[in-house]
Amino acid sequence: MFDDGMIIVLVMRLLGPLIIFRWPLFGSLVSEFVFDALDIVIWAALGPTDINYTAYDKPLDVYQLTIMAIVASRWEHKTVRNTALFLYGYRLLGYGLYLATDLRVMFFFFPNIFFYFFVAYLAAKKIGLPELFEDKRQLAVMMGIIILVKLPQEYILHWPH
Repeated sequence: MFDDGMIIVLVMRLLGPLIIFRWPLFGSLVSEFVFDALDIVIWAALGPTDINYTAYDKPLDVYQLTIMAIVASRWEHKTVRNTALFLYGYRLLGYGLYLATDLRVMFFFFPNIFFYFFVAYLAAKKIGLPELFEDKRQLAVMMGIIILVKLPQEYILHWPH
């Protein structure tokens, strides 16, 4: 049922995001840009070639995002915390609609803004600029920037071509 490639990917994708609890910024970046990026490479090299990658990848993405949402739920600043949790819920809604319809375009209409918001806020805090997200006007600007950066990627990945 599970071959070596799938076991490696599952262990990596299930255990790797746990570092988000200890190091939220670093853990999120490594989980997204190393573990999530490598899984398809490992599957291609060691796993079956006839798998439905999305059926494995998206639940593991939701697992990672859920860990991030748990961390965000502990943030002190109410507006930032609520914005993060709204974005998490919005992505989950899109994932649910995808499961119900099997239309990948749902990921375009419900983009993963949450991840980029989470990382950008933690980076802003790290460099001493949390007000970029804590001031409502600045937050609106930051959200606009994040959306402008993320939507082209979602279009390329999920819009029917």
